Amino acid sequence: MSNELLSTDQVEACMKSLDQWTCNFSDLYISNEWRFENFKAAIAMLVRVSELAESHNHHPEMVSAYTLVRIKLWTHDAQGLTSKDFELAKAIDMLVTQEFPQVKSIAAKGIV
Repeated sequence: MSNELLSTDQVEACMKSLDQWTCNFSDLYISNEWRFENFKAAIAMLVRVSELAESHNHHPEMVSAYTLVRIKLWTHDAQGLTSKDFELAKAIDMLVTQEFPQVKSIAAKGIV
């Protein structure tokens, strides 16, 4: 995984492969949020994402507010978006689809 910053065109292309993630170009991060049926399910998702993050050696900002989970990704060392962010986002999408099929993203897909 590369720590090279992605260009705007590269970020826009990478966004097409993600499910409901939002890109904030002014602050250079991607984010998504999900609402779960209960607190226990939300925390279970956070635990599974933390395991994924460790295996990718890439650690997101994660916020939990009862049944809401919000994740922001950016590469701290590069001070912006790199392929590492999109690889972890894809892995998170796959995890949610496989292990939490009842939950849906509540983020508005797009670019801010």
